[in-house]
Amino acid sequence: MDQYEILRELGRGGTSVVYLVSEKETGRIYAMKVLRKKSSGSPQEQSQKSGELSKISEDLLQASDQLLAEATVLKALSVGQTGPHPPHPGIPAYGAGICGENGAFEGFLMEYVEGLSLQQMLADGTTYSVRESAEAGLQLCAIMKRLHRMEPPMIYRDLKPANILVRPTGEFVVVDYGAVRKFKSDAGKDTHRLGTEGYAAPEQYGGWEQSDERTDIYGIGAVLHHMLTGRPPLETGLRPLEEFIGARLPGEYSEMSKILLRCCSVAPSARYSSCAELEKALKAVLTTRGREAAAGKSQEIRNKIWKRFTILCYAAAALLTCAAILAFSSAEAGRTEYHILIEEAVKSQDLDEKTEAYRRAVRTRPEEPEAYLQFLRDLVEDCRITNEEREALDSVMYAEGSINRMRERRPGDYAGFQMELGKAMFCCYEGGTEPARTAFGNVMQTAGLWIRGRECAEAMEEVLGGTWTGQRITAWRVLERISAREAAGSGNGIFAASVCKAAAGEIALYEDRYEAAGADPETVKEVMESAEDFLAEAERGRAYVPEKLLEELRAAVKSAAGRSSSQGEP
Repeated sequence: MDQYEILRELGRGGTSVVYLVSEKETGRIYAMKVLRKKSSGSPQEQSQKSGELSKISEDLLQASDQLLAEATVLKALSVGQTGPHPPHPGIPAYGAGICGENGAFEGFLMEYVEGLSLQQMLADGTTYSVRESAEAGLQLCAIMKRLHRMEPPMIYRDLKPANILVRPTGEFVVVDYGAVRKFKSDAGKDTHRLGTEGYAAPEQYGGWEQSDERTDIYGIGAVLHHMLTGRPPLETGLRPLEEFIGARLPGEYSEMSKILLRCCSVAPSARYSSCAELEKALKAVLTTRGREAAAGKSQEIRNKIWKRFTILCYAAAALLTCAAILAFSSAEAGRTEYHILIEEAVKSQDLDEKTEAYRRAVRTRPEEPEAYLQFLRDLVEDCRITNEEREALDSVMYAEGSINRMRERRPGDYAGFQMELGKAMFCCYEGGTEPARTAFGNVMQTAGLWIRGRECAEAMEEVLGGTWTGQRITAWRVLERISAREAAGSGNGIFAASVCKAAAGEIALYEDRYEAAGADPETVKEVMESAEDFLAEAERGRAYVPEKLLEELRAAVKSAAGRSSSQGEP
């Protein structure tokens, strides 16, 4: 490294630092990414902290391997594996590897990209129009396509404003390839969870399905949403654009909103299947014809998008567990009879016709969860399930023992569906809590249940049971925590609001029962505070809650707070 002069630091991460350097012999400018050095201290300190130093050594070795992997990816992108590739302006050109005294890999050189990060520009108040965002999306698609067309395909997995540099010419450059992984056709899931919260696709968190091209499409959608709204995805819940900026160019915004909601769908099967498909949609936004066609239907599209978004978010937890949906998605399996029947059912407005279409779909593939889940989404669209609708759903689930075949062949998918069924019945069914309790009981009886699912089901069985114990208030606390986390991740707060409303309502009416059962007063206080906190988040628009449910939550919280206040008076 002696042949390079460090000019200044450009940035740093947890294990590496990037410098602007000049090659002494030629005067060429590069960006140099190297491992961060950690001082070991004096010999006495080393003796005292031998365990810590050993851990530091292991971390550095792992960081060195990651840095070498990143350099290998960048070199492959520059050179190409199936023949020479012309340099891509959106990918920094690879320079050379740098080794230390013992030949250990310590870093690499790459093209220095002059410009600011998109993160800096957004933080400084830079705003983007629909046209500018669509053009940026086309650039990002072209960059991701270069990775996806490698052999084997490379998945970037960490697309966010901080990893995008904007040249003075306006060209986007994607940097930091440390999270890139090779797509493996025989792999079931990623072995490591990598990505940035808010911009990373759901499959990157749970380890339930491996990332693929659609993972990067989610990242593109999240970045463009930030560009258009000026707010990070976690602050907006990825809600439709019209809620923020719909007063201007409604046709363009409606079209772009539809694109971004599809990009950021929880289920990979609902997203664009490739960057080429996303490019086609973005180009349509840039055409006058596309804008004029959208302008005449803006209100209709806006309502449809919001309903679709609400439905998708409500089913988020189930979709995260149903890998079979992805494996047999319409994008991969084509327009099979199963998916044609589901589409027919979704379009039907008559309950009897809809039920019959779902029943026929289930007969073709009774072990697959998609038809059951889609019927459930249709029923909860208006946040209300009637007795007639429940009977219709039962007739599909239990026709010829279909749901039992899914339970036998795909217990994980069965548990996921029963979890969503229980939540839907708890939140929306007008005929009591017994169906919800039955569904959560089915979850508990399923083998191979994921930990958070078991925790939620156990807590639900406790609060839906008729016995009052000291653990009941603890169960409400568990449910508040789980549901609030789900709401923060999906933007849908229906389940969380229903949990908080029920918990606060019980405290308001039956605080004396809790005392008699020996409930911890501190836990009672925590449950009330959590309900108040979620109400504040919902009122700020951080999670979608229907107005009627929000009003009921307000009343329950107010009543519980009033009772607690009166209980504390001398």
